[in-house]
Amino acid sequence: MSLFRKSANETKTNDGSKDVSEIKREIRKESKMAEEKAATLTQDVEIKGTIKFSNAMKIDGKFEGEMLTEEGELFIGKTGSVKANVKVKNAVIEGRMDGNVTATEKVELKEKAHLVGDLKARILVIEEGVVFVGNCNVNPDGFKTENTNFKEWKKETKKGPE
Repeated sequence: MSLFRKSANETKTNDGSKDVSEIKREIRKESKMAEEKAATLTQDVEIKGTIKFSNAMKIDGKFEGEMLTEEGELFIGKTGSVKANVKVKNAVIEGRMDGNVTATEKVELKEKAHLVGDLKARILVIEEGVVFVGNCNVNPDGFKTENTNFKEWKKETKKGPE
């Protein structure tokens, strides 16, 4: 008797739970769908302030300030430049990011990404060619973003040389 029942669409164990490869495929699919539905700051946009969002945000322009979301995903495109403390569910960075990142799930640093700041995440993926200057804390048990005090973090960031 086989432990797995396979169909064309999904793989499940006899108890109905999904295997690890199916879960990974779903996460990739959700990230791609979120990126397609993202609010986008285009290359010609510059914004300063606080951005709060719930779905997805793609930045190809310049942003300075603070970004907060409980369930949202942040995409910093190749032309994106962000100077901010960020707390998100997931982040994909292809451009430049100056500031601290706390992700309750996953951070991906793509090939030409520049991250100057501290990073906390449950999962971290770093491609070859990334520039990362800062402290890194990867914890499979995750981090609670609501306990992060960004005002204190912002003060600490400003104390260092720029």
